[in-house]
Amino acid sequence: MSMRRLAFTLLCGLILVPAALAAAGATGDGVLELRDVNATSVTIKGSKGVIWGQLDKGSLRVTDLNPDDNVAALVSGAWLKLPTADPTVTLYTGKNIHFRFPGGRYLLTIVGTGIDFTAVGVGKAWLAGDPDALDDGDYAIDGGKWQPVPVVKKPVTFGVQPPVVSSP
Repeated sequence: MSMRRLAFTLLCGLILVPAALAAAGATGDGVLELRDVNATSVTIKGSKGVIWGQLDKGSLRVTDLNPDDNVAALVSGAWLKLPTADPTVTLYTGKNIHFRFPGGRYLLTIVGTGIDFTAVGVGKAWLAGDPDALDDGDYAIDGGKWQPVPVVKKPVTFGVQPPVVSSP
């Protein structure tokens, strides 16, 4: 394990424990964690909350689901920041990309190696590991046991999902 990854893991632990305790006390909030994931696709959609993390190498596609909320994505380490045809979507590529979304609604798609993140709040994710990797990494939901990331895309939820209201 590199010194940078060890420092990041320790920092996340120092931040995660108070955040997890706060999340446990907040109505509806939960936690999704990814640890050293190699993936062909990790998509996470948060309806509220915060997410922070890093990836060793790959791409991060950010969709701002509420451009009027003035919540800015904080991304560093990307070689390229590419605007897309959709003004609410930005694509970042490179090595050692760090990201933080301090609140609001977000939709992220991550493809790459060495993906680590923690999301606190309410959301849904779709996980698909890399079939060519020896180890796809692990994920944990709401303080549960670590589980291997599946190769076949799997939906997971964290936090208490809002009730589905059916129309008459």
